[in-house]
Amino acid sequence: MKKTGERIIGKGNWLVLREDTFVSDSGEETSWECIARTSDTYVVVVVARLMPSGRYVLLRQYRQAIENTVIGFCAGTAPTGSDPEVEALRELREETGFVGRIVGSSGPLKMNVGMSNDDSQYIFSAEINETDPRNQHPQQDLEPSEEIEVVLLKEEELPAFLRSEQASGRTVGPGVWYMFGVLPALTRHA
Repeated sequence: MKKTGERIIGKGNWLVLREDTFVSDSGEETSWECIARTSDTYVVVVVARLMPSGRYVLLRQYRQAIENTVIGFCAGTAPTGSDPEVEALRELREETGFVGRIVGSSGPLKMNVGMSNDDSQYIFSAEINETDPRNQHPQQDLEPSEEIEVVLLKEEELPAFLRSEQASGRTVGPGVWYMFGVLPALTRHA
């Protein structure tokens, strides 16, 4: 495929809806609608764990786009050119109040590839020393549009918790469901 053009269909404060045209290897012209961000940003996601208890840090966050509460990980956008690790730790502190350290990274990933051309994301694993005095009484620093409740659970509690959240009408984020709903089930059947 070779891109031959693009046309803006609509534009908001944060997103642009575009129709892109392409010519396939066989010479056939096709078009595709996609979403792009209006600013040059990427997303950081933080899978955090308290140590030594081993409890995972999840968020119960209201998401306006789906008009529902989602169970997910700490996440947020960051400006291109900034340090993804620094941005991940900033999001962790803002959304949970916890101070942590990065212990692993995915590197850049492309998300929503059927819908967006520039939705880059980094997934980090972080450890939070729960004996650190800074983590004794964590205080969130939320934006006015954010309603976030921190949920701390041990791994063995998570599958039942996720099913309970779904039964109560909440949405479970795909990353959380994959890690704590699908993987444990696959492991049991292996």
